[in-house]
Amino acid sequence: MLSHIDENWQPQMVDISDKPASDRRAVAEAIIELPPLFKTYVGRGELFLKKGQVLQTAVIAGTMAVKKTAEAIPFCHPIPISSCQFQTQLSIRDDTVQIRLQCEVKTRGPTGVEMESLHGVTVAALTVYDMCKSVSHQIVIREVRLLAKSGGQKTLSQHPLYGLVLTGGKSQRMGRDKALLDYYGQPHAQYLYNLLADHCERVFLSARPGQWQGTPLADLPTLVDVLPSEGPISGILTALRAHPQVNWLVVACDLPYLNDQTLAPLLQQYREDVVATCYYHPQDGFPEPLCAIYTPRALAVFEAAYGEGIRCPVRVLQRSRCHLITPPQPITTANVNTPEEYKKVLHHVRCQRF
Repeated sequence: MLSHIDENWQPQMVDISDKPASDRRAVAEAIIELPPLFKTYVGRGELFLKKGQVLQTAVIAGTMAVKKTAEAIPFCHPIPISSCQFQTQLSIRDDTVQIRLQCEVKTRGPTGVEMESLHGVTVAALTVYDMCKSVSHQIVIREVRLLAKSGGQKTLSQHPLYGLVLTGGKSQRMGRDKALLDYYGQPHAQYLYNLLADHCERVFLSARPGQWQGTPLADLPTLVDVLPSEGPISGILTALRAHPQVNWLVVACDLPYLNDQTLAPLLQQYREDVVATCYYHPQDGFPEPLCAIYTPRALAVFEAAYGEGIRCPVRVLQRSRCHLITPPQPITTANVNTPEEYKKVLHHVRCQRF
C-alpha cells in the first residue's frame, strides 16, 4: 500500500505519530545560468539590478518558502524549522554567468526536511529569474537536486561521487601496460571504468600526457597528470585539484578482483567526516590508498604532504583521520605487477570465478 493512499485508495497524510524525534538536516542545490550581458551587473559576488540585489532577495524569498512548505506541497507535515541557511556562489564561465544556490535546513522532529530545502532553493531560483527577466529571458534554471539528507534511518551524501582509475604507472615489472591487460574480455582499465560508472556520476582515467593515444582507451575521459610522474599521488592530487568538491572513488588499474560485491562495503560505509574511507590490511597494518573513497578534506591533506616531500599515499593516510574497513575477501585488494602474477590471477579469475 502506498504511504499517501489509504485502504480505500483515498489520499492521506502519512502518520508519523510513532516515529521518534531526531536531529534532521537536508541540503538542496539549484544552478541558474544567465547570458553574457549580465556580466556588467556583477559586483562583489552579487548581481545589482534596478530591482535591487538579486541574491539577497532570493535568499529572503527562499527562507520564507522553507517556512511555508507545508502550505505548498500536499501532505507535507508542518514542522518547526530550527535553522535555514543559504549559500550563494556567483561565477563567470565561458561568458556565462552562473549562480549556485544551496539551502540547508535543520529541524528536530519525527520527519525529514528534504522537501523544505528543495522548496526553499527552488523558490530562491525562481526569484532570481523574476529579478532578472527584465534584462533577458535567456535564463536557465537547471540541476535542482537534493545534495544531502541525514537523520532518521536514511542518509544521502552531501557531495557527488566521481570515479578515478589510476593508469599512469609505467608497468616496468610487468613489461607491458597493466591497464591493457585482459581479464574479462576487455582492457582492464575499461572494465574498471564501466564498474565505477555504475556507482559514480562521472569517471575518469588518470594518465600521463598522450599515454593512451592509439589504444582502446583513447576515447575514455582522462585527467592528465599536472604533476611530475611520481606514482599514484600524482593522479590522486590531479583529481582532487580538478574537482575539489566531490568524493573520489579511486582504484588502481592493477586490481583484478574488483567487482560490485567487493566494492559494496566501501560504497555502503564511506563517511564524509574523514579524509578517506579505505580497506585495511590487517596482516600488514596499513590502509589501502588505491581502493578508497576520498572526501574534499583530502585535498588540503595531500597538498601539505606533497609540499613536505611525501610521495607515498600510504604514509599520507597513516597520519590522517580515516575510516578503515576490513575487505570482504583477503584477495580484494591484491594487485598484479609481474607476468607470473598475471598468469596466476588470469587462471583464478577465468577458471575459479572467485
